[in-house]
Amino acid sequence: MTLCSQGIAQHYNTTYLYDPGVSMQDHNLDFTYMRLAIEFVPEKGLVKGNITHYFTPLRQQVDSFFLNGPGIIIKTATLNGKPVTYKTTDEGISFYPAHTLRYGDADSLNIVYDAYPRKGIYFIGWSDPNNLSRKQIWTQGEGIDNRNWFPCYDWANDKFVTELLVKFPQGYKVLSNGVKMEEKDLGNGNVLWHYKMSHPHASYLVMLGIGKYDVKETHAASGVPLYQWYYPEWKDRYDYTYKYNEKVFNFLESEIGVPYGWESYSQIPVQDFMYGAMENTTATLFGDFFEVDARSYNDRNYVSVNAHELAHQWFGDLVTGRAPNCIWLQESFATHYNLQAERECFGQDYFDWSRRQAYLAAINTTDKKAISHSQTPTSNLYQKGSVVLEMLKYVTGHEEFRRSIKRYLLAHKYGNVDGNELLDAFQDELGMPLQWFWDEWIYRGGEPDYKVSYEDIISGSQHYTQFVVSQVQPLNEVLGLFKMPIDFEVHYADGTTDKKTEWIEKETQIVKVPNKHNAAISYVLFDPNSQVLKTVSFDKPFEMLKAQALHAHHMLDRYDAVYAMRGIAAEKKRDLLKKVYQASTFHAIKTEIATQLLDDKGSEGIIRMALHDKDVQVRKGVITNTKKISSSLMADYEPLLQDSSYITIATALEKLCFNFPGNTQKYLAATKGIEGTVGRNVLVKWQEISINDHNDKSDLVQLINLTSQSYEFLTRTNAMAALRRLNYFDEKVLANCLNACVSANGRLSGPATETIKYFYAQDKYKKQIADAINTANVTAKDREVLNKLIE
Repeated sequence: MTLCSQGIAQHYNTTYLYDPGVSMQDHNLDFTYMRLAIEFVPEKGLVKGNITHYFTPLRQQVDSFFLNGPGIIIKTATLNGKPVTYKTTDEGISFYPAHTLRYGDADSLNIVYDAYPRKGIYFIGWSDPNNLSRKQIWTQGEGIDNRNWFPCYDWANDKFVTELLVKFPQGYKVLSNGVKMEEKDLGNGNVLWHYKMSHPHASYLVMLGIGKYDVKETHAASGVPLYQWYYPEWKDRYDYTYKYNEKVFNFLESEIGVPYGWESYSQIPVQDFMYGAMENTTATLFGDFFEVDARSYNDRNYVSVNAHELAHQWFGDLVTGRAPNCIWLQESFATHYNLQAERECFGQDYFDWSRRQAYLAAINTTDKKAISHSQTPTSNLYQKGSVVLEMLKYVTGHEEFRRSIKRYLLAHKYGNVDGNELLDAFQDELGMPLQWFWDEWIYRGGEPDYKVSYEDIISGSQHYTQFVVSQVQPLNEVLGLFKMPIDFEVHYADGTTDKKTEWIEKETQIVKVPNKHNAAISYVLFDPNSQVLKTVSFDKPFEMLKAQALHAHHMLDRYDAVYAMRGIAAEKKRDLLKKVYQASTFHAIKTEIATQLLDDKGSEGIIRMALHDKDVQVRKGVITNTKKISSSLMADYEPLLQDSSYITIATALEKLCFNFPGNTQKYLAATKGIEGTVGRNVLVKWQEISINDHNDKSDLVQLINLTSQSYEFLTRTNAMAALRRLNYFDEKVLANCLNACVSANGRLSGPATETIKYFYAQDKYKKQIADAINTANVTAKDREVLNKLIE
């Protein structure tokens, strides 16, 4: 890792590590408008396009220019209506005008082309020989994949207005960015769909979604029309999928303080999406695994992702980072605001718990690059960045934060930004020097590691609680001491409290909290409610943990006290934990208590309470952490087979059958017909257990079929994992897995590759797999992928 040679005091030094992504992409043209007419031959994966770019030169003279477009097959190309010389490479197309282009001129380039892209646009289900799969076409442009289906300047530092005209057969619906200008029956079995943006956006945000859908229109409080797309056969899932949809929109528009910047907002689910969702301008695309029913809503729902992608309409779409090291201005903000929206929907405890999970994701990341580094890991970019913004709000104040964000967005509306422009907005709006905060939390990585101790001191007439705080993180060229305001609280046995806020910035500091009334200490808190991202070592006696677990105001402080009891013997803490359990309302504390007592025979009453808790997350937490089920609790575990969570049902089925194999048929009968939603998780587990128990051939046939391209990728990968555990392999499994290995979806190709390699490691399957790969009728690129499986 190479250190940057710049002085660390420079205002515009953006990281202390060398970062190749600091600079924006060089370009000599300013693209202002793109008009794309497009149609498809889906069975062949063929794109047929007619695109016109409108632009002006940025330099005094431009003799050549380049468009990204790997694999684009140009039929004709004209510049300002006349043929233009061009040259194609693996990366795109270089154009050589017959006459020099000059600054201030308005020019246009038209290209008629074909493309067979493997990235950027995806043809789902068109090659399914069983005709069971949905048939869709959808796009995913971020980071630089849209160039594969239309030639363009495909970098975020130039924004332009887009217009798309899509010709597609009747019976399908088409969604793209902006306002739908026209839906015209062409009279030949095709329909023309015409969409147009009114403001510029970046190329990676251009989208298409095509399939068979119904659409429900609602409206935000501000009047913005909201269009929710859904599968007609899953109409009963609409309310669970789009729960809190309007509430989230209204909250974000109010909280951010800047009106939504576009005319409408649409959301569309698609099959086999390789991420969670994508914030295309005015038209978010999300994985159909978020189209959930009542049970799967309790496992993983769309609310958080809905809020995240909507927040991107401001942070990423309205204002866009101009260089790769600016992605945090999009992802950190979107994650920050999805946490705020979750608090609005689910309450403060839920928000604090989500914030804690973000802290842990950041702390557990070994790669400590800054959030503003272009190569920082996802956990820094999303989770850490979100809580860094929460800490910035903690330092500046909530309303001050909102005012600064509003200034930032309005100053750069429909434009490009970097981190310094955000800093300038805060400093100019508040008159508050915040370079130190950017230096600690944005331009550098890591987090403070505090070692804390306390002492109750009486010295003459003075009585105070003394805290000693040391920063013990390793100090080097890129990680130094942190400066943050920290709250200290001393809670007394009589119910009173003393508080003090101190800026902790030295390697070791002593903080004294006066005990004015000479009260007996009940418990003390360092940074109550965990406002600062950190690791901390603070040993407390059991009696203090007991008081904190029972009486601390914030859920996180009560949870931390319970968590700190993990090493304490069950007989010492059992009665206390039962009392805490009965007083608690949030699942994390209850689950932690049950987990600590699962193996304690004397705590079966508490485990029984947890198994019957009205909170589905508590029941799920207990079964997830259960290893051995005692016969005395069997009857309490069995109702989980009909739980309101599919994860709980599948896990209970597996663990009950393992612990009580004689009851397997009884448990299979109780769960027969429950499919689950995400990846058919209950059905796959049911089939695996049935096959393992009595070698049911029909279940084996169905399980093998679930690995085929007739099904979405989560079902396929779940079935592959089950077959690995069963150690079953045949020609059909081989064919289905090889098909998946060459998928552009890494969440499918990865598990398929694992499956092939698992069986290839067994001598009896080596020749069968090698022969299939050597004789496969595939493209050269697919051949490279398959050959690596047996290297």
